[in-house]
Parts: sequence; C-alpha cells; structure tokens
Amino acid sequence: MSVRIRTTVSLLDVAATVLVADPAASLAQVAEAAGIGRTTLHKHFPTREALLEAVGHRVIDQWDAAVTGINPGDSADGGLLAMMAAVIPIGQQLAFLWRTPAFDHSPDIGQRWISAESRGLGVLLAARARGVIAPGLPDWWIQRIFYSVIYVAAESVRTGHLAPRDAPGLALSAFLGGVGAQR
Repeated sequence: MSVRIRTTVSLLDVAATVLVADPAASLAQVAEAAGIGRTTLHKHFPTREALLEAVGHRVIDQWDAAVTGINPGDSADGGLLAMMAAVIPIGQQLAFLWRTPAFDHSPDIGQRWISAESRGLGVLLAARARGVIAPGLPDWWIQRIFYSVIYVAAESVRTGHLAPRDAPGLALSAFLGGVGAQR
C-alpha cells in the first residue's frame, strides 16, 4: 500500500470518527482532527459530499474485509463470535454509514451496502439454521438487533467502559440473550 493510499484511508477513518461525533462538523474540523491543513484535505476531497461518499465506500470496504473470511461452519455458534470480533473494531465507521442521511440518496452507496450487508446476514441466518438464533424472527429484526449490539459494544470500547478483548464475548452474550433460541 502506498503512502498516499494509507494517508487517504487514515484520513477517511478520522473523518468517520469526527462526523459520527458531530454530523455538522466542518471540513476544517475534520482536517484539524486528521492533523492536516484544510488545503490538503481539499486536495483529496474537493467537497464535503466527496468526502462523505469516500468515507461511505471506505466503511463498506471495511465491512467486506471483516465478514469475508467468516465461515459459519467453523464454530458451534455459526460464526457469530467471529463476526462480532471482526466488526466491533469498525463500529464507529459503521455508525457513520448507518446515521448519515445523505446515503439514503446515494444509489452507489445504497447498492454496495445492500450487497455487503447480505454477507453479514448470511452468517446470522447460518447461526439460525444451527439453532443458535431463535426461529421465526424476521431476518431484518435479527440484523437490526445485531447492528445495535455492535454499535453499543464499539461505543463502550471507545469510551473505555469495555476492554476491546472483552467486547466480542459480551456482545455475543447480549445478542443471544435477546434473540437466542429458547433452551
């Protein structure tokens, strides 16, 4: 990976964090948080919309990288713990994707997210097929509960309430406590 690409990726991660904390943050605030000047930020992203779009694509890339290697058949929980461990570290970026209204009007981001999201849903459905998640719950509900738990775990790690190594297990316990199959 070239220095420029690493710099852009880091910049996009910083931008996501800043914009989740303050959706109205200016480009100057993003630049300051990234430790660069506004002019440098504008060289990479000439408009706020261009920055938002780039951050959205970066988040989807991160989600894809996180869930691609998960094999639901590798564990008794159907891959749920592995998926928790893979996506909690990108929880802030996912929050940006989920909470940015501009993406509701971006067909490119929307289509990419639908495709990426289906891979995560595949893990959840595999867990349900193994009896780990209760049958009869709508797919969309299981997915939304999963997202909520990921967000809370990521936010708890960010604020120091939860150790990063403890987050996946606690998140999985909370998730299955809400949608786990009745024993």
